[in-house]
Amino acid sequence: MSGLLDSVFRPLESGSSSSGFFDLFPSFFKANGKTLATANTALMLPAFYNGVDQLSNDIAKLPKAVFLKEGESRKKLTDHPLNYLISTEPNEMMTAFDFWKLAVVLVILKGNCYVRVNRNSNGVEQSLVIQDNSDVVVKRSGDKLFYFIKGESHLSSDILHFKAFTLNGITGVSVIKWAAHNLGIALDSYEYASDIYSDRGLGYGVIESEKGVDTAAKKLISDGFTRKLAEKNKFKVPVLDEGLKYKPITVTPAEAQFLETNKNSVNEIARWLNIAPHKLKDLTNANYSNIQAQSIEHVQDSLLPWTIRIELELNRKMFSREDSEIKYVKFNEKVLLRGDSEARKNYLTQLVYAGIITRNEARALEDLDPIPGLDEPLTPVNSQLLDFMLKKNEKELKDE
Repeated sequence: MSGLLDSVFRPLESGSSSSGFFDLFPSFFKANGKTLATANTALMLPAFYNGVDQLSNDIAKLPKAVFLKEGESRKKLTDHPLNYLISTEPNEMMTAFDFWKLAVVLVILKGNCYVRVNRNSNGVEQSLVIQDNSDVVVKRSGDKLFYFIKGESHLSSDILHFKAFTLNGITGVSVIKWAAHNLGIALDSYEYASDIYSDRGLGYGVIESEKGVDTAAKKLISDGFTRKLAEKNKFKVPVLDEGLKYKPITVTPAEAQFLETNKNSVNEIARWLNIAPHKLKDLTNANYSNIQAQSIEHVQDSLLPWTIRIELELNRKMFSREDSEIKYVKFNEKVLLRGDSEARKNYLTQLVYAGIITRNEARALEDLDPIPGLDEPLTPVNSQLLDFMLKKNEKELKDE
């Protein structure tokens, strides 16, 4: 039977080639003598951990709801089953915050997050359960996708699949695959610092002698000196015989530009995660005014791709084609801009008073229902209705 299935389905991702989320134990992997970061070791880097934590927290804390389009108005469907699952409790094991945080973490570290949609006999969704990546295999048959979870086949409509950067449009590739060498350099720098501290700053060195020393004596001197330095008592000082001199040969942290390397690694990690350096606590080129602007940029450039990706996947698999015309899931990113509400107010005010958008269009941008009489653009001169001004001018011309 398995041979028949294999001839029909073409595997796109094998669970055996993708480690599960729940087996994250630190281990360094080296290729050609170079350290390559893994999903496990990358999180040991403070900037990378903080970046993953920031992105996942920002997505997790966004208000999420199901909306109904009724003409020009928008109504939140608080009684819709999906609304409760995405905003409060997707399953009995976790809250909505924990669910969405884990989903984003998996996409970053593993490239994919698979969520099984459990429905009752009437087709109503009952729970959303994140699956272990190592249990999932995606296979393609013609233009259809099938998800095998521990060998059990599921239709694409029953699996929410959130993916990272993809080369085939179907399965994602973790950023760590591309950043492995770059992150490995950062790991090496921390390992180097650890070696320096564990060696009490002495590092490697040689003992020079003004006179010739036979092999047996060399071994005695080397073993004794090494043993003394290995003792965890900073007050035990080794004393060299006359004519012997210790000469360190280790590159110092300053010579290795340790601080510069760490600073550069923060910027590199920010690029890999598509997040601003100030979000990783690097305030080198930041000040109060541009941090406000960067916060807006963070929402637009870093978070919107995430929310749009998730919204589209939910909309296409949780609603029928007919329902998707009037129902949709929306993440409210504006909560992240509350600290810059003054700037947003000024921005919308300028658009309205310049006649670029109507007052109801401005309300729509804030997810507010329209108000009768606010669908006409204003003139930039005296904020009168454009239609009113034209009719007034026409009347004045007739009176003349």
